[in-house]
Amino acid sequence: MEQKKKPKKEPVKSKKKVSKESKEEKKLPVNNQENKILKMIFLTVTFVLIIMAGMYFYVQAQNTFHYKNIEFGKNVIGDITFYETKTLSMASDGTLFGFRLRTRPSVLENIPFKNVEDLRLMKVNGYTYEENKSFNCEGDGIIAMANLQRIFEKQGMTLIRDPNSGCDPEGRYNYFTLKYGDSTQIKEVGPNCYDIVISGDDNQCQILQATEKLMVEVYSRYLTIKDKNSTT
Repeated sequence: MEQKKKPKKEPVKSKKKVSKESKEEKKLPVNNQENKILKMIFLTVTFVLIIMAGMYFYVQAQNTFHYKNIEFGKNVIGDITFYETKTLSMASDGTLFGFRLRTRPSVLENIPFKNVEDLRLMKVNGYTYEENKSFNCEGDGIIAMANLQRIFEKQGMTLIRDPNSGCDPEGRYNYFTLKYGDSTQIKEVGPNCYDIVISGDDNQCQILQATEKLMVEVYSRYLTIKDKNSTT
């Protein structure tokens, strides 16, 4: 008898191999999704950091000002905003000093000062008020003149109220006359002779803005002289 031939068995694919390939196929889209998520996280963090850096520099710009080579820092005390000099100098008595403004430096920058380049630092300085005017201005006048006198004294100069004096034809001293006008400005009217024109009246005026403009100009020149002396 002939023996029946056994049918050939089809080769069976390894289950392990199939399952491994299917897993690898599944991993591809998962990996792509993870990369997308990581990329989004990276972009989000970068964006947040840029925003934070921008806000930091913006706040710094709002709190720090530069005017006439002087750095000012904003400082709020109670209800009053001050702009304090961070650029200090050596006073005539050997101590470091600076000053405070109540007027924003950018506002002072826009106050005209005619022939400001001719302003000189003099040992003797006098001032007077327009006749029959007090320049009290709700107490601002007292603050303004006290601050102005202090900065002159720190720089080794005197500032004296002398209504009986006036401008010196030879310009041997500075003389300032405070008077009211339509707009706040400082202008030279003679050799080392200046009108400090103040907008307002005795009840309310811009005496702080006008005198602080002069303070910055005087201090800036003092710094320049000190720098020149230190390099020679």
